[in-house]
Amino acid sequence: MEFISPDIETFRVNLESCMNSVLQLETDNHHKIKIQSLLNVSVYVMATRFLEASVKHITYNCCLIRGDNQDELELVTNRLKGFNNPEFGSIKDLIAEILDYDILTDKGTKYVERDISFLNEICRNRHRNVHASFDSREWYNANFKDITNDFIKEYVGLKNIIKYLETLSYNNAAGRFES
Repeated sequence: MEFISPDIETFRVNLESCMNSVLQLETDNHHKIKIQSLLNVSVYVMATRFLEASVKHITYNCCLIRGDNQDELELVTNRLKGFNNPEFGSIKDLIAEILDYDILTDKGTKYVERDISFLNEICRNRHRNVHASFDSREWYNANFKDITNDFIKEYVGLKNIIKYLETLSYNNAAGRFES
């Protein structure tokens, strides 16, 4: 799946290159098994960064397309700086706030509930792995998922939602965004 934006496409290619490296790693000794575990965590973190960067990029570009002036763009920039932990609800709220568009209107036609669930699973797994717990027994065991069994299927949902967001366009005559 290729993206329209060359920036998002570059993010995707870089992430998938790392994924392929992880998948090709042979776990034939104890050290490689530990490396595999760490790389699984890294892929989830990178995927969430890809999602967050893509949403910010799309939102900002939509504001440019809409014709926002410099003061409006500065407000958007400040709001985007505070956007993190991009679970679907946060993305929906951000798009509604900045673009005045409800992405739920296209659920079922442009993306499905499963895509939302998979996107959220990637974000939650990343969250479990990058935030410290008070219980040290959890420090090395927070990643309950791996790239082969979980991430590959979840990643499809993440890409579907980014692809959908990328199709938002501004209707000048109506003065609103459409998909």
